[in-house]
Amino acid sequence: MKGPSALPGSRWRVVVVLTVAAVAQSCGTAGPGGNDSAAAITQTHEMGDLRLELTLDKAALTTVESALLRIEIECPEGDSIDFPKLNDGLGDFAVTQVQTLPMHLLEGGRVVHGREYELQPFLPGEYEVPALTVVSNGADEIATDPLKVSVESVLEDPESAELREIADPVDMPVPWWWWVLAALTTCAALAAAGWWWYRRRQTQSVPRRVTAHEAALAKLDALLAENLLAEGYLKLFYLRLSDIVRHYIEDRFGLRAPEQTTDEFLTALANAPQVRGDHQQLLRRFLRQADMVKFAKFVPGADETGGAVDAARRFIEQTVPDDAVPSDEN
Repeated sequence: MKGPSALPGSRWRVVVVLTVAAVAQSCGTAGPGGNDSAAAITQTHEMGDLRLELTLDKAALTTVESALLRIEIECPEGDSIDFPKLNDGLGDFAVTQVQTLPMHLLEGGRVVHGREYELQPFLPGEYEVPALTVVSNGADEIATDPLKVSVESVLEDPESAELREIADPVDMPVPWWWWVLAALTTCAALAAAGWWWYRRRQTQSVPRRVTAHEAALAKLDALLAENLLAEGYLKLFYLRLSDIVRHYIEDRFGLRAPEQTTDEFLTALANAPQVRGDHQQLLRRFLRQADMVKFAKFVPGADETGGAVDAARRFIEQTVPDDAVPSDEN
């Protein structure tokens, strides 16, 4: 698998790329409701071994549209990255959805982490997306520059819109048969709605939320189906396998495994009473072997690789909560 080459230079080098989509026409600028695609504007900062790219897909939008804000960080393997916490919104925009992007392995022992936020404006006007701060390894901070975003009303000319005076009420006599017809129509509609609801309950099951162990086992099966080992991608396989186990630990036990180094996580694990002692030992052996493959260029044999997969599956299956809903239950 190929990707961007590792950045040359010193140990710490950070590149921050801030991209804002601009609406453009071939012969001018598109107005509200135009069909032209957006063009990118970028801003770059450098510091150390990190490269951060921030993308906002719209510089101009209407009050009924949303914009996607994406942060992607290229860094050495083992580095921890803290993304901005936007639970309370971002400036004059509400954050309606947050999604963690899949991690990618690049050449030179580098990986890319990503997160995407959906922004929704409130009112038309000229707004500023405030600067965002990204923290690397718990200490180094990188701040982006503010962005100008234009939000327009869906009305053609909101300034000229006028409110008219409310007209006086007009009395209109209603014949008696109208009330009878309305009552019969209402009864028929309620009966049809009740029958439809009853039939739907009989033929459809209520959707059930996928549990943490079900999601982890599905990801594990998908990883094995990619045949990365057969194609020679040993390091990428162990990186993905370790990532599956770490995210399961976070979802199942509430430990911040994906954002910590192995040593930091094992220290936190030793003080986690919710994880049994035998499971802690299993995790220690598994994570140490994965680190040897990722960082020490250790090449395990087929038996050791199969043992790592079995250890990951055994840990997930043995830590299923007692009250977990079976997969075949509706």
